[in-house]
Amino acid sequence: MTLDPGALLLAFLPLPITLALSLIDLRRRILPNPLNLLLFSLGLAVAALRNPDARILAACVAQSAAAFLLLWGLRALYARLRGRTGLGFGDVKFVGAATAWIGLGGLPFLILIASMTALVALAGAALAGRRVTRTFRLPFGPFLAIGLHAALLAGHVP
Repeated sequence: MTLDPGALLLAFLPLPITLALSLIDLRRRILPNPLNLLLFSLGLAVAALRNPDARILAACVAQSAAAFLLLWGLRALYARLRGRTGLGFGDVKFVGAATAWIGLGGLPFLILIASMTALVALAGAALAGRRVTRTFRLPFGPFLAIGLHAALLAGHVP
């Protein structure tokens, strides 16, 4: 499978933003709102350039909101059941912003890739001698970024 240059450009267009988000999350364990908003806005701009129909843009916004609400609900449910949060609120906002790029159809792929790469990182930490327990914290933003780029490379666009 070969990707045309336009698909490659699309897949790597958000890279400066996702790289910044990843580095900040690794250092400070937060995903800043301005960068999540920039990722969302650029995703909407790309969608509008690809198809200037206002209904498509409205659908992108609605899908982003649906993804945000879905992850927010899962975050709240987990916190209620376990008594602690498992997913940061910045991660929830990142997923909402990323959905502007890949649509709801690409969300399962993004989550799958992010989860698999995070599990590989956890296994690597355990193999390196780190104690991985229930309280082990791993910034999830970098893995969400990998999932977004993988979804774009796989052709998930709204």
